[in-house]
Amino acid sequence: MENNIFTKKILYRYIILLFLILLFSEKLFAGNSFVKSRIRQGELRLYFSSKIERVTYFSIPLKDGTTKYVYDIHGATLPKGKGISHHTFRTVESFRIAQNSPTKVRVVIKSKEKALDKHEFKGKMLIIPLIAGRYVVGFSDSLSSSAKESKKDSSSKKYHYRIVIDAGHGGKDTGAICCGNKIEKFIVFSIASKLKKKLEAKGFKVYMTRDDDSFVKLPKRTEFANSKKADIFISIHANAAPSKKTRDIFKGIEVYYLSPAKTQRAKDAAEKENAVMFEGKDFYTKNEYLSLLNREKIVESHKLGLDVSNEMLKNVRSHFGSVLNGGVKPANFWVLVGAQMPAILIETGYITHPKEGENLMNNYYKELLAKGIADGIELYLSRVYK
Repeated sequence: MENNIFTKKILYRYIILLFLILLFSEKLFAGNSFVKSRIRQGELRLYFSSKIERVTYFSIPLKDGTTKYVYDIHGATLPKGKGISHHTFRTVESFRIAQNSPTKVRVVIKSKEKALDKHEFKGKMLIIPLIAGRYVVGFSDSLSSSAKESKKDSSSKKYHYRIVIDAGHGGKDTGAICCGNKIEKFIVFSIASKLKKKLEAKGFKVYMTRDDDSFVKLPKRTEFANSKKADIFISIHANAAPSKKTRDIFKGIEVYYLSPAKTQRAKDAAEKENAVMFEGKDFYTKNEYLSLLNREKIVESHKLGLDVSNEMLKNVRSHFGSVLNGGVKPANFWVLVGAQMPAILIETGYITHPKEGENLMNNYYKELLAKGIADGIELYLSRVYK
């Protein structure tokens, strides 16, 4: 009798244990789960639920000239519904992720690049550069505490510099249009938005003359910059050839700065925008001051234009090959009239040109343009405001 009772107790405990195992089996055997992925700064970044212990790598050259790059994340599992095939990148034909074995997740990247072997993993993240020869840049959080403090101090100083970004056109003013889908106001707003994020990441205070597809009168744009006491004013545009016959001829990135006013209309516009500064002053005092102000602003705008142009071209050429340098030139653009700070207008390319038009529709190309502009602004400010 006692043996039967003891046997029943043991059996009852086994049933409870089996029930608990079945109930929590998913948690017990889940391993290091894949959480999410994203592409940033030309890198595929993979995030997991816990620390990555081991990653192995090999590549398979294919007959079509591409290469399959294979990365095995050991001790990892792939939850149902998770994947990376939704990603796109200009040098990559496909992204795949799968459960290769019960304890190994495999990532396969089919790419035109010849060597993607600079991957790194740290903590819960694996980073794979998608450009040959590139090293990982995404582990900024691994900076030493002293480096973080230094970076914080630098950002704090930069935060005092104010930059106004003017996305050209907007609303009823579409700007240039080509081929049905290339509309200047949308292209330049996309570049301006990316530029804002990059400048803020560098520690600058940034304002936009328009935050959506709205129409803003040209004089209001520099008025806005003046009201914000901006240190820099950047107006972003895209160019267009004068006719279909010349669309293959007109190309290149151009940067403009306001030259000495050569027409009465330009002089009158500058007078109107700066009128509040000269109330009560006589004609000669006012004109002498304007002349001095303009000379200083022209020189600084030219310097800013050179730095921005050089950095833009360096960035886009590194990944998109030859891009024509249209130069840094003086011109009487209305949108620059009245700005009380160094100001430039950037023509990011010709939407009517077959190649440049496609580039301006490419998200990565616009990222590189924005990075170049941001780097140029940072370089200029580092030289002027030491």
